[in-house]
Amino acid sequence: MYDVEEEYTRYVAQVGGRIISSDQPAEEIREARTSMGIIQEELGRLMSRRRETISRIENGSINPTFDFVTKFCSTIAAAKVVRDLQALEEVYHLSGKEVTPLSLGILRPYFDIPPKDLEIIFRIGVRGYRKSRNKIIASMK
Repeated sequence: MYDVEEEYTRYVAQVGGRIISSDQPAEEIREARTSMGIIQEELGRLMSRRRETISRIENGSINPTFDFVTKFCSTIAAAKVVRDLQALEEVYHLSGKEVTPLSLGILRPYFDIPPKDLEIIFRIGVRGYRKSRNKIIASMK
């Protein structure tokens, strides 16, 4: 069974560990963002920063703050959990099991994220799932 809190915590640690331990944290931030199909404008909205600031962080022109990295890791982790849950929903459906469709209401209790940001993260997670659907389904079977 998929444990949302456990996977979220694992993803936060995974993304944060890569950023903190890297000689090029800006590159790790860019890679995490692009791997989830997030554009700089979306990330800027979620991080309460201008797109230009996100670009400068990713280019290494300015260093991300601890608060930025913390919020960034939480954002990426939440999107990955949504992506995983989309895959799990489809796996259950394909195997003939009854499943409650994934919704924002189901996710709200797990994340300390403002509702408007969670809506954006939800869309990012669904989009990320659609992009890598076959690979994710195979790993969950």
